[in-house]
Amino acid sequence: MKQWLKVVSALCLAAASTGALAREVPEDPFQSVMWQAMVERFMPEGDIVFDDRVKVMAPLSAENQFHVPVTVDATELDGVEEIIAVADLNPIPLVMNFRPAGALPYIGFRLKLQQTSPIHVGVRTADGVWHVGGAVVDAAGGGCTTAAAAHGNSNWMQTLGETRAFAIRENDSNARMTLRMRHPMDTGLAVGIPAFYLNELTISNEQGGAIAELDLYEPVSENPTLTIKPQVGREKMILRVSSRDTEGNTFSFPLDIPAANEL
Repeated sequence: MKQWLKVVSALCLAAASTGALAREVPEDPFQSVMWQAMVERFMPEGDIVFDDRVKVMAPLSAENQFHVPVTVDATELDGVEEIIAVADLNPIPLVMNFRPAGALPYIGFRLKLQQTSPIHVGVRTADGVWHVGGAVVDAAGGGCTTAAAAHGNSNWMQTLGETRAFAIRENDSNARMTLRMRHPMDTGLAVGIPAFYLNELTISNEQGGAIAELDLYEPVSENPTLTIKPQVGREKMILRVSSRDTEGNTFSFPLDIPAANEL
């Protein structure tokens, strides 16, 4: 009996110790019923702090639930290693993971919303802390379960991967690039249409060094539009954009960055 009590006592102490070490998750100012689940799934380690330096710009009400524009600006933070975006109430919440190795912690994109939802953005800095910002967007239903518009065109595969891209110089140390790629970004939730989407995108310099790496997921809008700010020198240079989709199709193209004296 005494031995059994010792075992129970040890288990209780271990549980208490584990509880003491568990991090505190702050209350969500956006009052999402899924906030705790989003933290556990997508920000599993490190302290969590809501931070006004993570600016998430999105419309209060979406004009089009298939293409909701979102801009994330975390340029006031130092040492940013990773940015994740989640739409809490989407059937597939994870939107993207952006690692700005040689770019400013700034990204613009468009996403699909199934319903009105909080959008949380977690920015992980080198010390392991997640700095969180967000917004709530009112949206009509069906953004994730409706077939992509491309499927209304019988020859949509012929234009798969076609890209429009341009870059402008903002100052001596960084540029602003925007690209739009043709792809249905199928979620797999529309009847009879399997998941099929761009899931990797990498921007590198002429020496092959990483400027930015992105993991894209189903909620990214059809024909993804992305805005990124690569950090570059004063001289003219060529960046290379490479991407891959879930069927193994690969796409690659160069993008010219003008010299600083061409401002």
